[in-house]
Amino acid sequence: MPNRGRPAGSSGPAPVLRSEEINRVLRLVKSRPRFSARAEVAFHLSFYLGLRAKEIASLRWSDVFDEGAKLREVLHLKAAYTKGSKKRDVFVSSAKLQKALAKFAQSYPDGRKPDAPLFRSQKGGHMNAASMARFLKQLYVEAGIPKASSHSGRRTFITNLAERGIDLKAISILAGHSNIRTTAMYVDNNPVRLARILKDVSW
Repeated sequence: MPNRGRPAGSSGPAPVLRSEEINRVLRLVKSRPRFSARAEVAFHLSFYLGLRAKEIASLRWSDVFDEGAKLREVLHLKAAYTKGSKKRDVFVSSAKLQKALAKFAQSYPDGRKPDAPLFRSQKGGHMNAASMARFLKQLYVEAGIPKASSHSGRRTFITNLAERGIDLKAISILAGHSNIRTTAMYVDNNPVRLARILKDVSW
């Protein structure tokens, strides 16, 4: 059965990105002739905050910047943005994400109204979840990682936290999972993580 709303090549679990692949995507987005700042921010929100395509596409200017165009330290995701319609706070702690957002703000079009979409569609409105998923998918295709999808940043975010020894409960809260068992599936079923664990085992 086709997976509606997801680009071709995005079926099945999204692969976790290796460090080399992450750097390849970042080099690509910075060299893009069009939508470079938008691409960089969208990727960073996926990779550093673990946001879903719908959550990224739903963001408004006032969710990310205050009245003085200063970057907020915490993004309050509204229920309408999230899977399961549950509010969630995410923390803009990454220096790289902060830098990317500051750069994006400088290139943002005029008319920074509070309800203005952070990511505009070609018609000037909000990008929807499917269009954001296609946008991120295209970045991976251009970077030579065709099997990756818009969910790869999120899966990489969760896996990296687990590999750093962060407890599953904390990861579950940061990822916006309603059930810790969902988080455990991301972590336990990841073959890259399991291979790394065995590589470090010596007895």
